[in-house]
Amino acid sequence: MTWRDPGARVDGRVEARTRSVASGAWSRWLTLDGDTGQSERGAERGGTEPAWVGPSDGVEVRVTSGGKTSERLPAGLSLAMIDPGRGSAGPGRGSALRMETAAFAASGSAGSAPQESGTSGGPGPGLDLGLGLGPADETGAPVLEIPALGATAPQVPAPGTPASKAPVPARPEGGRPSEPARVASSASPSVRGGADTGSAGHRAAGSGSAPRPPITARSEWGADESISPEKPGYLPGGKIKAVIVHHTAESNDYTCAQAPAVVRGVYVYHVKKLGWKDIGYNFLVDKCGRVYEGRKGGVDRPVTGAHAYGFNTETAGVSVLGTYAAVAPSRAAMTSVARVAAWKLGQYGVDPAGTVTLTAGDRGGDHFGRSWAKGARKSFRAIHGHRDGYNTQCPGDAFYRKLAAIRSWAAGPVSGLAVKSIRSGKGSGAGTGTGRAGSTYSAGGGIVVKWSATTPAALITKNELLVDGEVAASVAGSATSAKATLSPGSHKVAVRAVHQSGRTATSAATTVVAE
Repeated sequence: MTWRDPGARVDGRVEARTRSVASGAWSRWLTLDGDTGQSERGAERGGTEPAWVGPSDGVEVRVTSGGKTSERLPAGLSLAMIDPGRGSAGPGRGSALRMETAAFAASGSAGSAPQESGTSGGPGPGLDLGLGLGPADETGAPVLEIPALGATAPQVPAPGTPASKAPVPARPEGGRPSEPARVASSASPSVRGGADTGSAGHRAAGSGSAPRPPITARSEWGADESISPEKPGYLPGGKIKAVIVHHTAESNDYTCAQAPAVVRGVYVYHVKKLGWKDIGYNFLVDKCGRVYEGRKGGVDRPVTGAHAYGFNTETAGVSVLGTYAAVAPSRAAMTSVARVAAWKLGQYGVDPAGTVTLTAGDRGGDHFGRSWAKGARKSFRAIHGHRDGYNTQCPGDAFYRKLAAIRSWAAGPVSGLAVKSIRSGKGSGAGTGTGRAGSTYSAGGGIVVKWSATTPAALITKNELLVDGEVAASVAGSATSAKATLSPGSHKVAVRAVHQSGRTATSAATTVVAE
């Protein structure tokens, strides 16, 4: 859902549900974050986050405030429906294909037979646009714009409901004028913490302290570059100081194969519906852990995104596809977030576990009730959630609680490293002749040591099996066991893990008596 004023915030709750093509059943109500909370100079409209709904043939939307029904719908509210296309195959590759409405359902009956729209393409009297409306108003009330439907719908009070405060978009402090602005050119003057600025010739950063993870390029996920012809902007200071973590606040029901289409949908929504120059995030991650290039300009460069109002010009934004208020993202997704954050911060010598100081490009406030003035210098964790710098639920409660783990994974050293078992390793390593008394093992000359760690293997460069402090075997970071041959006598056996940052962690030593 979008609205006219890009600087306004919805004082209410926006929800949507859709009807499945496969089953004909209506989905649960999906709450859309009522404010993108993202800054793009020249944005034409404000809007919620988009939601992926899969193959559907009906949509219903409602807006509520304070548990009451408003007398009138918010002015200028618009329903956006996007076909993300088929990616790199054939026509419609990621283009802004408009979903045309075939018919409207009668008011009050989601399961009733659809009625054809009038010759103008709009609904007739008494028809419902799925916004919880009663019969159409005959009094000439202001209209609700539905550009995607090619029609307008009268704003009317709900039948039998007394007038109450409408959940109209309320202007935040520092909000922009209500008149839609043109999309800014790449030559727009610099605004600290706000819009895209910088030189398109900005050099790529150095290799840094962490390796670059695999990244799916825009051409691979099917970005239609014709809809965002403007040149990218780069951070005025040329340095990324922090990585801000987001979720796209949509359904988690997409499949790994559908994820590129979800990315294309977000891209088209940001550009064609909100009027941004490009997709807002620098990187996106799906629930299977695949990383996607977001805003153009070079993944190895400090590209200015549009993801964190007031702090865009010193940060990079990483968003995980899905909603994570009640459940955390998958381990694969969080691992990829940690890898991207470690790589981008490492390019500029920023410790992922450290704190940084950012300058607010405008006055604002956060999810926790703190506020600040334009130009204020604020302290943030180098990896922090969107809600830390803006009054939003993003990245969701469950995801937010995992940020400490993501910082630890990104920064190193390896955490939770512990020896789990020691066995005799004759021949193929089958366990024979191993005994244990308390913390002391007895074994033959050959042993197999197994261990575990809480840090994902993708962030571990290698593991080393130590016998009396010396390296007896070196294996890949993904390995969880290694063999060694011991001379007769008592030995101290431990495992040392080398994080991709170069930091090391060593497990507690275990005594092994070799016979």
